Amino acid sequence: MTRKAAFSVLVVFSLLVGAWPAFSQNAGEMAATLEVLAPGVEVLRVNTVNWIAVNAEAIVGVGDLIRTDASGQARITFFSDGVSTELQPDSEFQIERFEKNGSQFAISASLLVGQIINRVERLLDTQSSYDIQTPGMELTVRGTEFLVRVEDSGRSAALVRSGVTAASNAGASASVEAGYGIRAAQDGPLSDVVAATNFEMLDAALDGCAAQVQTADDVRLNVRLGPAREYPRVGTLDGAEINLFMGVSASGGWYRVNYQGAYGWVLASHVTLDPACAGLRVFPDTQVEDPALYSALGEEIRLEDLVVPAPPAEAETPQPADS
Repeated sequence: MTRKAAFSVLVVFSLLVGAWPAFSQNAGEMAATLEVLAPGVEVLRVNTVNWIAVNAEAIVGVGDLIRTDASGQARITFFSDGVSTELQPDSEFQIERFEKNGSQFAISASLLVGQIINRVERLLDTQSSYDIQTPGMELTVRGTEFLVRVEDSGRSAALVRSGVTAASNAGASASVEAGYGIRAAQDGPLSDVVAATNFEMLDAALDGCAAQVQTADDVRLNVRLGPAREYPRVGTLDGAEINLFMGVSASGGWYRVNYQGAYGWVLASHVTLDPACAGLRVFPDTQVEDPALYSALGEEIRLEDLVVPAPPAEAETPQPADS
């Protein structure tokens, strides 16, 4: 091939990927393939200051920052046998570590904002690792498919589609199985692990759903420690005071509400739930709140009088009000 022909090939390749790869590998460091799934993808090479548009494919390595615009989508393939990350629109992702030693490897990356879908279709051995860092938590997998979201505020969330993912922050940890999710604000604690298959369900389960409760004008609802009449009463609420449900009992009819800095349960049948709600979190009929968390109790109710009974044998049929 002549020098002129070789130069022409280089120019064509550079136009295809956006720019000639400009990263250097240290010993043991690997390179990954960046594939554009929808236009609107850029790369900021390590130790550079200018973003480079990628039109089809490019090679990316440790330190490189990849971002997508409002319509852009991209896939980073670390290994062809199913270790990859797919960036959704308006996302920013950085490769922190990518090393291989024999059959073992270590991948660590950060999602700064946006959403990604991670696939680790082969089970990793104990010497290999695949970690995703977010402002709210660290996620570690051995073989799974999971989604990660980071909001502009830094609040982070993860949903597991298959396998198991470990979430941790500030010394706390949780195991998240398929069909469940977890969330944490930046510098905040891990949430409960809740059943969810999309982020809307996760947010509804953890934030509650707007609701209205209708009762007769002179009826107040008893607030109880658990979803049955057998549980002690901790106070009362007027139906008009309730505008948010934090969950529902497995047998239905009982709703978890905010009460005096903690949670309580009310029995109601005339309920209007926000149609935009992705679904209330479902609690077992044996759920019991901690009375020590209340800032105050109802009139003439003392903390020492709240004796929690054995779980009810059968679910109670919902009635208009527990009075």
